[in-house]
Amino acid sequence: MTHTIFRFVFACAVLIAGTTGAFVGPAAGAPIEGTVTVTNGTVETVDGTAYVWRTSATDVRVDAAGPIPSSSSVCIAPTAENTSAVNCVRGDGTDNVTLSISSWSTDAAGTYTVYEKTENGRNVIQREAIHVMAQSGDIDGDGLSNADEVGGDTDFRTADTDDDGLNDGVEVNTHGTNPTKADTDGDGLPDAMEVNTYETNPTKNDTDEDGLPDGAEVNVHETDPTKADTDGDGLDDAAELETYETNPNKADTDGDGLDDGPEINQYETDPTRADSDDDGLDDAAEVNEHQTNPNKADTDGDGLRDGEEVNVHGTDPNDPDTDDDGRDDQLEVEEGTDPVETSRASDIPGEVLAGAGVLLAAVALAGYYWRRRDGATLPDDGDGDDDAAATATPPTEDDSEARDAGWMATPADRTHGDGDDAESDVPRPITREDEVVMLLEDAGGQMEQSEIVEHTDWSKATVSRVLSSMADDGKITKISLGRRNLITLPGDEPEGAKSPFEREA
Repeated sequence: MTHTIFRFVFACAVLIAGTTGAFVGPAAGAPIEGTVTVTNGTVETVDGTAYVWRTSATDVRVDAAGPIPSSSSVCIAPTAENTSAVNCVRGDGTDNVTLSISSWSTDAAGTYTVYEKTENGRNVIQREAIHVMAQSGDIDGDGLSNADEVGGDTDFRTADTDDDGLNDGVEVNTHGTNPTKADTDGDGLPDAMEVNTYETNPTKNDTDEDGLPDGAEVNVHETDPTKADTDGDGLDDAAELETYETNPNKADTDGDGLDDGPEINQYETDPTRADSDDDGLDDAAEVNEHQTNPNKADTDGDGLRDGEEVNVHGTDPNDPDTDDDGRDDQLEVEEGTDPVETSRASDIPGEVLAGAGVLLAAVALAGYYWRRRDGATLPDDGDGDDDAAATATPPTEDDSEARDAGWMATPADRTHGDGDDAESDVPRPITREDEVVMLLEDAGGQMEQSEIVEHTDWSKATVSRVLSSMADDGKITKISLGRRNLITLPGDEPEGAKSPFEREA
């Protein structure tokens, strides 16, 4: 019975309220639920918070889930506790109210919360619904004003928009980098790393202009991106890597004693091979110690490699005939004689000397009989017998009788036969030098040394010796063409053919 009466009274109350327009809604003290929308003056809305300029008029609309009673007010105030409201609007029984702020205070800044104010306290409708900021302010503290960031491409709420390690203001005002791009120059290094670690230019892909991007130098080749020639050898880093395949971090890649730059630019040797011509001597030893050609295995063209001459035979690699005995070093090596010292009589075996003496005596005797046949006689010793041959002394040029008898006659002076019609002047035999000259003339003044060997059938050592002698006398010119020799008559040399390392034989 009691429950029936209670339901009847409640129904009557509702009927009366609806008829008279009195409060209808949640019981007193229940919080209002709703949404907050800034309808005017919004700069940007991020994550439900509306950012507004301090100087702008702002309208805030609150839409509740139900009617807002007159006993409640909707207010806006700084988010901090116990702050005074900027504006409040009392409910009128509808489900929405609008708060208008025509002008924020000159010190207004930060976030503001919208709440319901009742006799029992505050009920938050939306915390940090609005963020008030000054255009000249810098809410992210990056060194750029709020107005500049809002009007630009950076995030006014984030100090380092591109997360490269440099604040936006520093990028724009100090380094001239792009605050929205972590690697402004696209070289593989973030801007902050270029500025703070490697001291490279974050706006220039290749700081040292050596042909390698800064990132490649740091991350791949471990070279110095601020020095075009990291190892100081005379070659830029890119040239070492891409052209010569040398080590840009090692001045002397092949460890031969010559830096890579001089090998390429001065000596024309291979900086990746310690012995460019494979002659047994490292390039530096050839250039600095022996003054030989590091690009020519046999500098003096005597048939022996420079390394053999220095390390084995002790001969001069710049002189084909070290001991100037008329025989090239290779020939002496092949024959077993000493190419360093000229042979001495004391070094010749006694049997050889004895044989030579017999040969000389035979030659002298033959000459004697030859002259007797032509009418020459030995000077008379005055005793009437014919023993002058055993006692005669050698005639001199002042001895008229000896000269008249033919003792002092030269081959050109002698004649054979009787009378003036006899043939005179024995023809001079053709020498090897004559043959070389004739070959060159037939070939138009130029031949390679190997061709002369083929045409004459002489040994290489003989050809080398003959040509060296002719070159010394100015009868020919020897020009080195890499591992070959060009032989020319004087005046027939090709322009620019001579190697900078060519030395006269």
